[in-house]
Amino acid sequence: GVALGLLTSAKIALDMREGKRAEELAREAAEKYSAAGSKAGEAAAQLVLARTHQRESEAEEALEVADKARALFEKCGDKEGQAAALLVKGNVFLWHYRDAQDEASKLGREASLLLKKTDRPSCHHREGDALFLVASAALAVGKHREGLKAAREAVELHGRWGGPRAKASSLRAVGMAHVQLGNLSDADEAVDESLSLLRGTSDEVLQAEAMVVQALILRQKVAKDPAHDVDEMITKHREVLECFLKLEDEHAAALHRLELAQALQLAGDSSVALTEATIACEFFKSKDVQAGQGMCMMTIAMCQVALGEAKTALETAKKAKSTLEGCGGSYPECAELIAILTKQSGERGGQTWSSQREWGSYETPVLKPVVEAGGDSAGVKRSMYSDIVKARIHQGDTPDPISFDSPMLLYM
Repeated sequence: GVALGLLTSAKIALDMREGKRAEELAREAAEKYSAAGSKAGEAAAQLVLARTHQRESEAEEALEVADKARALFEKCGDKEGQAAALLVKGNVFLWHYRDAQDEASKLGREASLLLKKTDRPSCHHREGDALFLVASAALAVGKHREGLKAAREAVELHGRWGGPRAKASSLRAVGMAHVQLGNLSDADEAVDESLSLLRGTSDEVLQAEAMVVQALILRQKVAKDPAHDVDEMITKHREVLECFLKLEDEHAAALHRLELAQALQLAGDSSVALTEATIACEFFKSKDVQAGQGMCMMTIAMCQVALGEAKTALETAKKAKSTLEGCGGSYPECAELIAILTKQSGERGGQTWSSQREWGSYETPVLKPVVEAGGDSAGVKRSMYSDIVKARIHQGDTPDPISFDSPMLLYM
């Protein structure tokens, strides 16, 4: 009874984002279950501990503890528990490492196969989570059709067996895939349904992130058709920024300030866009987030040339290229921008940047791996602020609702 009480309290603390308390309670629960010889209970406590490490961006610790939990569940013959541990590992690989998307997808599919073997509502729900992981990994590496297929399957499972938050998250993934494939009306439909579901919850973070896709859809519409409502696009980007400022998520706010700058630049308001991009860049500089600085400098260069400062823009673009390449990988967007600016800086009266609408759909670069000597083949660890290099798709660790049905309690 005491161990179960500790485990339940750990889950509540985790759901309340009280990481340290959740860790202490989960460790104590694991010790008590171990002393009592309960492998199932110990496995459940280790799983909560692994999820806590994941939430606290302690990637290595989360992977180690998830392996312990999986081994214990395997000894118990518990397939759902094994799958739950695999999903923790998959999410760690996807969101805390730069080049581990394939490993994350593999773990998601492995979890899905395990869950198909057990006919319980909780397993069907978790299978949706596994497919959501597969979709997220696919979208992160540009496999948009694969991501759309997995996301649709996740929506179906979450719609039948999950709650509104799970289905809304999967619908957001569907919307993102449609955006990347250019199916903007389908994207609108998916995101509208997602927001409709989320309005019945208190999850302000997921609501804000669904609005991110709305803003992206509007930006793509303006990029494709200059006659589209530019004011609507700018207003939506400002609403997104205000949401993240209200949530006191400084890093997400800086990223979406950059998104606002890109929208303003697309609308031809390069002066205001330059101000917003500079504010975002200064924030990333203060936190030594190189990828964020590089992305901001790309947008700053676009604004500078639109304001007639081609030579200054060229220097800024070169700094952006150097900064981003320092994060690992190559960036054809930077090379293309530098080539255009090199030509413009040597000509009088060159075309202004704001007239080149194809740059309105400029996407945040997806960072490539930095290959380190002796590095783990599973991927190079990201900074804890890896949101800035995600392909605008949020997985996170959406908590399952607390259940006091003891079999269910083991897997949450």
